[in-house]
Amino acid sequence: MFDTSIEERDDFLLVKLKGDLDVYSKEDFVEFNDKSLKNTDNNLVIDLENLDYIDSTGLGMFINIYKDQEEKEKYVKIINPKENIKKLFKITDLTNLFDMEE
Repeated sequence: MFDTSIEERDDFLLVKLKGDLDVYSKEDFVEFNDKSLKNTDNNLVIDLENLDYIDSTGLGMFINIYKDQEEKEKYVKIINPKENIKKLFKITDLTNLFDMEE
């Protein structure tokens, strides 16, 4: 199961991801990204507290979000990652792209 929610804050959008972000949830996440994130001019804070699993497909989607935000000169910050997700971001060197909460 995969779910998303979004909250507008003063100077950013808080994006909450829940469940598993993988090849099976790709279509749902792409639709969410296209409708809610791609056209925003806000910075993004992505809360991964309730994200249990991510695979290479999910990592690719994060890279797409990063590229979209970079083109708009906006940032992406990742907060509350679980250890397994934080480890995956580290071994793939994605911590260099994202401001990731330790």
